[in-house]
Amino acid sequence: MIADQSSHSRLVLESILNDAEGICVAGFAADGDELLKSLKEQEPHVILVNYDLPKNNRLFTFKRIFSEIPTPIVLMVKREQLTLDLIQETTALGVFAVVLKPENKKYPDYRSIALELVTKVKAVRQTINWDVQQMLAQLQQEVETAKNKAELPAPMVDTVIVIGASTGGTQAIEHIVKHLADDLQASILVAVHLPAGFTKSLAERLQGYTRLTVKEGRQGLLLKPNKLIVAPGGRNMVIQPVMGNAANYKISFSEEIAQTYDKPSVDLLMQSVANSNVKQVLGIILTGMGKDGTIGATTIHKRGGVVVAQDEASSAIFGMAKSVIDSGISHHVLPLSEIPHFINSYVASQNTVSVADDTL
Repeated sequence: MIADQSSHSRLVLESILNDAEGICVAGFAADGDELLKSLKEQEPHVILVNYDLPKNNRLFTFKRIFSEIPTPIVLMVKREQLTLDLIQETTALGVFAVVLKPENKKYPDYRSIALELVTKVKAVRQTINWDVQQMLAQLQQEVETAKNKAELPAPMVDTVIVIGASTGGTQAIEHIVKHLADDLQASILVAVHLPAGFTKSLAERLQGYTRLTVKEGRQGLLLKPNKLIVAPGGRNMVIQPVMGNAANYKISFSEEIAQTYDKPSVDLLMQSVANSNVKQVLGIILTGMGKDGTIGATTIHKRGGVVVAQDEASSAIFGMAKSVIDSGISHHVLPLSEIPHFINSYVASQNTVSVADDTL
């Protein structure tokens, strides 16, 4: 049984499968309702289904098949739609194999994957009694293999700058933001020890000083160039991959209790960035009481990033920056007045290197 909304695709798929020994196409379906009706009439051994099949929103058709007339499914899906979450969810609903659809065609060139289609359709009948976990492991291996063969998506941002501060930090950050380049090709994450309700007004004030986009952090907010994100007061902001895609990152929040107990935690934010796949990481520790940021800055230092600490003379409270300096992990100790210029120069130099690398 073939389920695909395109008549052209159905004809090509029918030809491929009927030409294969031991396979006979029992029928077609243009949407989820037709598929359910045909399954009850034809009772095929295997269904070849396009993930984009109409009336299968939120896998509704798969759920009905699973509960009403369980039938093994071979799923055709675009590469960009494929995630391990999707594999896990569809496997639980009767998907036994996945085929990546050919790309960049008005009509997918299914003949280019004819052997894979025939092989997987035939294999389903031999695998329907497999243990689900064994099957899932094989499918995950297929996904990883396919992903490794594909070109990795271009990252949204190559450089991430993390700025941490406490007492006197809002004024220091305002000074920095006022002097940043308007087209800064980096994402800036700011964590200042402030209670809930105060950081929204800080973000709004900072927006008045720059052409960069300034936002208070929220779940799912994407890291992009020319964007500055302020960690919400009283919450520990971190970053995590977008849909498991380690090339791009979004804002998330951690319930982990940092060693310093300060919120937003500079340590946790810096550690999450340092442990990411972002190419360049710059950590900056400004004025403030305590030692928050030392652990995070150490992680940045160990991963090959750059650490900058504000000097004593320009600090309102020389605590956080002093701790970083005393730990021996700071690459530069600078007065506040020089930090914006350092950021601009650092980002510009990294972009120059990146462009040069692309031409090799």
